[in-house]
Amino acid sequence: MPTTTLGPYTVKDWLATPEGEHWELIHGNLVMTEESFGNSRMVYEVWRRIDDYLDDHPSGIMMNNIAFCFPGITDADREGVVPDLCYIPNDQLARANVEANVQKDVIPALVVEIPSPSTSRIDLVDKVEIYREAGVREYWIFDRHQETVRIFQFAENAEEPVAVYSFGDTLTTPLLPGFALEMPKIRQALAIRRESQDLSR
Repeated sequence: MPTTTLGPYTVKDWLATPEGEHWELIHGNLVMTEESFGNSRMVYEVWRRIDDYLDDHPSGIMMNNIAFCFPGITDADREGVVPDLCYIPNDQLARANVEANVQKDVIPALVVEIPSPSTSRIDLVDKVEIYREAGVREYWIFDRHQETVRIFQFAENAEEPVAVYSFGDTLTTPLLPGFALEMPKIRQALAIRRESQDLSR
């Protein structure tokens, strides 16, 4: 379960949270979450495949656990997020403050979140609002338990996913021309690692 400290808190309070703890600021409430091993593995499997593509098509970089606040959104001083994974194109990368703990002038083009059951509302509702208003172009939400991927493309539909895929499908995006994320391979990779763990017990 996430630890939630009800607000109202501000970005200043968020920045004062202890280093090494995964705090986010959602509508003025401080929320601390812990990432499960399964979610971490999922992040890795998605990350490395996009990273391999970017080695050959250097249009930007993939990053994880980078903190963002977005000064241009409503109640900007009460929102601070740390996506599981994000793609930052080169034009935005040039705006990054490499010494800062929180990026204020960078808008990722693609954000990936992998909710746990206890954080699903934050990822499926609250962060949809934040990312849409900030100008994020695509938002992918992977559900390991239901084996689904919700794809938001906010320019096409501001309110609802443009598609919901299963882990049997292949994902593509106009942000990364020629890239294909083959979900069956990710499912297989996760299953192999689960089987290895079971055998080692």
